[in-house]
Amino acid sequence: MPVTNVINHQQGFSIVEMMLAFVLGLIVAGSALQLMVNNSRSASVNEFIATAQENGRHSLYIMSTEFRRAGYRSKIGADPTQPFYLGRCEGGAICTIDGGGTNSDRVAIQYEPVPNSDNGQLQDCTGATVVPGALTADVYFVARDHSNDNINTLFCRGYDPLTGNPRANALALVQGVERLQALYGIAPTGEEDINQYVTASGVRDWRQVLGIRFGVLVSAGKESRVFDKRSRTYNLLHSGSLTLDDQTPRYMYSTAIRLNNTGM
Repeated sequence: MPVTNVINHQQGFSIVEMMLAFVLGLIVAGSALQLMVNNSRSASVNEFIATAQENGRHSLYIMSTEFRRAGYRSKIGADPTQPFYLGRCEGGAICTIDGGGTNSDRVAIQYEPVPNSDNGQLQDCTGATVVPGALTADVYFVARDHSNDNINTLFCRGYDPLTGNPRANALALVQGVERLQALYGIAPTGEEDINQYVTASGVRDWRQVLGIRFGVLVSAGKESRVFDKRSRTYNLLHSGSLTLDDQTPRYMYSTAIRLNNTGM
């Protein structure tokens, strides 16, 4: 019986097959890389928006809580206190002031502190001690935080309304707050219903102020490269159009409260 020699011929990939496999590999790798980039960009966008929104909500919560203290006195029948401090801060400027146009306003509330629930101390908004029976004037304003990359920040500083001197350094409360605007609710003398809101410069008689409406323009605190550079326009509490040309989207938050300790 004849023997048949079987010869196995090994064949490799042709150049066309190799090029096709190479192209397919590039397509798959490119798609995976693009997916990773898109996911990273989406995460950065969501983080930026979430931080900005939290800055807005937190700043309104702080000021709403504190502004309700305006005019408070602990003793029933004590002489009424003007809810807003109209004295002067450092530099000689009045503490409660309309910044003018789109510039930030400054709001100073005056009240008698109650004991801190954590330590039982009487303190102003910075934690500085206030002697029993004395008033504090807590001033809320926006400035750059030089200790934190010059980020626009909501600050508070407590003053002794009798001397006009600050009790301590200003305390940074919420970063990313770029503008603060305030309007004051006016009720006709002898009435309880607010019929108009005006700027601080428009208040003729502070005894008619029964409420306050305030708003903030906020961002996440730092410019983000994931957003396009373009002009964005904001109008916070009808203070005027503010146009900013950068990569930072901003958000406006506002609220209104009625003052608890009016009726002087």
